[in-house]
Amino acid sequence: MNKSAVAQKQPFIKQVLPRWLVTVALGMQIAIVTILLMLSVFFTVTFKRNSPQLGSITEQVDYHFGMPSVAFGLGTIILLGMMILLAIGFSKLPQQWVLAILLIYVAAMQIIWLMSLNLVTYTYPDSRSLMDAADILLNGNINQFGADFCPKGSIRLECGARGIPSAYTYFSYYPFQSGPMLWYLLVFAVFGLDNILAFQIVSAVAVTALVAVLWRFGSLIGLNEKGHGAFTVIVATSVPLLMFATFVYPNAVGFFFTVCGTWMIAEGFRLQKVWASSLAIVGGFLICGIGIVFKSTYQILVLAALVAVIFAVWHNRRVWQLVVSFLSAVAAFFVSKLPVYVVQTWTGQKFGKGMPMSSWIAIGLGQPDNMPAGWWSRFAIDAFERTGNDYALQSQISNDFVRNRLAFFAGNPSDGLNFFTNKLASEWAEPSFMTSLYSELGESANHFSGLGSFLLLGKGADVLLRFENVAQTVVYFLAIIGVIGLVHSLMKERSLGADSSQVFTRVLLCASFIGGFLCYLFWEAKSIYTLPFFLLLFPVAAYGIQNIADLISSIKKKIA
Repeated sequence: MNKSAVAQKQPFIKQVLPRWLVTVALGMQIAIVTILLMLSVFFTVTFKRNSPQLGSITEQVDYHFGMPSVAFGLGTIILLGMMILLAIGFSKLPQQWVLAILLIYVAAMQIIWLMSLNLVTYTYPDSRSLMDAADILLNGNINQFGADFCPKGSIRLECGARGIPSAYTYFSYYPFQSGPMLWYLLVFAVFGLDNILAFQIVSAVAVTALVAVLWRFGSLIGLNEKGHGAFTVIVATSVPLLMFATFVYPNAVGFFFTVCGTWMIAEGFRLQKVWASSLAIVGGFLICGIGIVFKSTYQILVLAALVAVIFAVWHNRRVWQLVVSFLSAVAAFFVSKLPVYVVQTWTGQKFGKGMPMSSWIAIGLGQPDNMPAGWWSRFAIDAFERTGNDYALQSQISNDFVRNRLAFFAGNPSDGLNFFTNKLASEWAEPSFMTSLYSELGESANHFSGLGSFLLLGKGADVLLRFENVAQTVVYFLAIIGVIGLVHSLMKERSLGADSSQVFTRVLLCASFIGGFLCYLFWEAKSIYTLPFFLLLFPVAAYGIQNIADLISSIKKKIA
């Protein structure tokens, strides 16, 4: 073969092809976020109440569809303008100060909110079941994990008063919940049984640390002082982020661990020494494995990290990093399976495989009565009980339902469009991402007086919802500008990034968001599930403000 021809092909394979592939992915992200922006503008999804009392809120929703109001339009313009001005203002301060102030603010606002609620009980069913199991183990009542303790249909008084399945029944349904249960056990072992406030404060610490990691991600994708100022404003105005810790469930902690692990991997690509880089990559994937323990769908970030590794290695030619990464990812998935083994060994029980993954896709494609499209229903539990926990039969039932449902949508495209529009709106155009709903699921030691009552049900509730609605729309808009800016940067620099760490982070954020969107397009839906992927837009949205501010500066110079 002609050597000159080979030489011409190599730059395409090494440089042009990966840049094209990433550009296509970024274009896909632009398209997705544009859809979400349109949903946010034309939809506002709110939750219904059974009565005008706190604690009466349900997961049934109202879809408010129509042209945006003048107040909404003005609010969007004003908030966007204020964000740009504040970003420029923060850019004039030392960046270490800005980060420190931001973290103190995030921690303080969360603590203030949690203390104003001061929950002493929590009524979310899964949380109750996991707390019950943790209490059983901490109290040494291992016999209550047995299959003969309060089996389904038991008429014993103590069983009827529980209001939740027995531990054996629950973990037979969901053996993967062993990991989250061990987190409750750890927190309650340190801070006392059923200490709701302590659980929430630990989650608040995780959210604060998450902000620091996202700040670092911003640095890696190319944020300057204005960009970090923009990130500060976006975080400071994100009410769902500041209320995330109220959900008495390890979602926030698991997301922090997973994101922290991917950050360690990114830093590993900056290290030149083989042993140091390998240690960072291995450690990062293992920490990701801990995150998956708390929420299995965070596997999306691990898969996105593997995609990002491919492009980072494509950039730096250090192929051994690819090998180390894939082996470490396998180890991470192994780590995520350990809690089931630990709990089964501890209790002497065998829970079985539980429900097949296709059950959650079947739920996500279902239309439950009086609930949003694709939200939780008894479909999987009914299949479990009807088949006597036969995994193969459950898989067949779910797979048949999924096939029939997709065939129905294919034959009735208008129904399919309506279904997925409503589902996406309930996931991505619900301004609070369920954080207000989860803030009132329980008993408050101070009866929700003061700030809690004001923002959840009082005069401030409507104002808060309107602000969240505007802020959500602004983030989507800025994220589109930010991704367009990244595409422009790729074309201008004719490179995926300045170094392999930057390449990794840019691809990671893009792939993680696309993966989260596609997952919850078909998976069981809840807006609290999509909140973590919404938060991944923050560094990119900050990059959008940075691009706008730079454009304004260049226009001023031309005019001058």
